[in-house]
Amino acid sequence: MAGNRKQLSDELAAYGYVFSPKQAFFRYLFVILGLFLLGRFFGLHVIPQIILFIAGMIILPLLLRNTYRNRYYQQKFSDLNIYMEQFLYSFMKSRKVLTSLEDTHDIFEEGEMKKTLEKAIDHIKNTYNESDFEEKALKGIEKEYPYEGLTVMHRFALRTEALGGEYSESIELLLESRRMWADRVYSLQQEKKVKRREIVLSIITSLLLCSMIYYMAGQMNLDVSANPFAQAVTVVVLVLDLLIYYKADSLLTAGYLADDKDKEKEYLRQYERFQKYGNGILDSLGKRTAKKHLQEHIKACFPEWLMQLSLLMQSENVQVAIFKSYDNAPAILKPALKEMIGALRIDPNDKRAYMNFLSEFTLPEVRSTMKMLYSISEGKGGEARGQISEIIKRNQEMSDKAKRQQNSDSLAGMYALFLAPQLTGGLKLVCDMILLFAVYMGSMATGIV
Repeated sequence: MAGNRKQLSDELAAYGYVFSPKQAFFRYLFVILGLFLLGRFFGLHVIPQIILFIAGMIILPLLLRNTYRNRYYQQKFSDLNIYMEQFLYSFMKSRKVLTSLEDTHDIFEEGEMKKTLEKAIDHIKNTYNESDFEEKALKGIEKEYPYEGLTVMHRFALRTEALGGEYSESIELLLESRRMWADRVYSLQQEKKVKRREIVLSIITSLLLCSMIYYMAGQMNLDVSANPFAQAVTVVVLVLDLLIYYKADSLLTAGYLADDKDKEKEYLRQYERFQKYGNGILDSLGKRTAKKHLQEHIKACFPEWLMQLSLLMQSENVQVAIFKSYDNAPAILKPALKEMIGALRIDPNDKRAYMNFLSEFTLPEVRSTMKMLYSISEGKGGEARGQISEIIKRNQEMSDKAKRQQNSDSLAGMYALFLAPQLTGGLKLVCDMILLFAVYMGSMATGIV
């Protein structure tokens, strides 16, 4: 228990929470007053009221953590969005990583991003015994702001500074990718606010409906709320509603991370299971479901890899670019990339290596892209940069739609939490109606009514 409190305290501190005895006193006072009024509304006695207080005191620090975590990630998203946009525009003019970092650093006020950029700039300026000092400096920023698009942007800047070449079109693609990402996050945050409001209204509505039985009992001069059974059901329902709100608040905490590591691991596990399915009826059903789920994720990730590949192809041939793209490729693509690279190492001109890439999935965009890459590798294609740019644009649109659909699917699961208060309220309503009927029949038997 002490370890959990210490962990919660450390997490709050990481989100920027500063403990103030005065603020803590007023927060707890406000919660106690709210729970007291709620208890009075349902006629709770002393013991059930104390149980409700204890539940509120336990949940309050967790709700406080959600609030500060929400603010923390919203600020990180805002900072990262501004940083990426300014860095790209500055790099377009200077073609220097250090200059771009310094220009971007100057627009930030004191805070986490400014300190992070100061460390990166200091590392570049004061490191003399490393050959990859700029890359290490940029990785420091990526560690604090883990987003795949940021890594792609940094790798592009490093390669362009080192090797030169035409880069304006690539910057435009990166800027468009950043804009799509930012729009998705803003949209998701707004949708989360709506879902939170809907769940709160669901809880309030269910509690108001529950109170109708007490109103009916009062009209009949019967006191149902004082019954020990009614008291127990009421405190259970109120505590459950507190937990429902906490669960919803936790799931709806707004963040910006597009690539959740735990989700990536789960997709990889699904991919491994997909590869192992046999030909039985149950296996076929499982494989069809897994295939549909994985295809949506691959659609979202494929353009990111294609962007990395196109940047590498400014200075490398197709095969070498594919080899070098492996390390920073999205995790879900790595198993298929590994097979492709193995085949190309044996025979660089093997057309099947390209055509077999993710061939088990129905993805026309991937297949057409691989045909184009093979054509370029054989010297049969047109102007490679223009072809790839057009394909990237189409795939970016495809990815944006896929990721928006993933966001919608994740929020669709919140419907259960929207219904949960109606279920708990319905349980209380049924119990109170049975109790009211029993009390009424007892009063009839004794001639009171």
